[in-house]
Amino acid sequence: MRCPSGLPTDEKTSPKGICGGCSNYPPSPIAVPTSDGLNLYFYALTAHFGQWLQVGRRGRKVKQWQVAPGLIYGQVKKSYQRRRLVGVSHVMRLGAPSDLKVVLQGLGFSGRLNTAFIERVNLTVRHGVSALARRTWATAQQSPHLLAHLEWWRAYYHFVRPHESLRVRLVQPRERGGKRLAQRYRQRTPAMAADRTHRKWTACEVLSCPLPPVSA
Repeated sequence: MRCPSGLPTDEKTSPKGICGGCSNYPPSPIAVPTSDGLNLYFYALTAHFGQWLQVGRRGRKVKQWQVAPGLIYGQVKKSYQRRRLVGVSHVMRLGAPSDLKVVLQGLGFSGRLNTAFIERVNLTVRHGVSALARRTWATAQQSPHLLAHLEWWRAYYHFVRPHESLRVRLVQPRERGGKRLAQRYRQRTPAMAADRTHRKWTACEVLSCPLPPVSA
């Protein structure tokens, strides 16, 4: 199967969520979320990760929401005085600190509870999707339009845009002719670093692959 750009839509070359050949990705396990101390995050996570169970109560069966037993969630609460940070405390809302440390270390992280990564991701998304920026005139009017914009940005970020931190030093610098300096690094996109594709895509190739239907 190929998308309109002529590229094969297998899991090695197609961005997930862009072409139709990525339905064979393995399901993702329960995440290990961390956030700041806003209570709304706790309510949203416990409402998403779980299932309805039928329990007997006074001779009748009722449905009761059961939070997923494997969910681990920690918060970083910061205290301010006169707009200055005066203290940081770590609070485990679900699970134990030792469980969180083991899971994070298994994913290749240090095991410390922090929000640096998610805050960096949020800032990157806000810079890439105008509808999610603060104090913007480009607000999305409908959910499908926002989802389509977000999926397009994800494909561009992972398949089109090279990342300086992912570049690889060449064993032998390549001469580029003229007065230009020799090329010492090979630029890579996140998809190339993850071995999902062997080259950098163009924006035209990404736009030629249709998006899957999204619901409001």
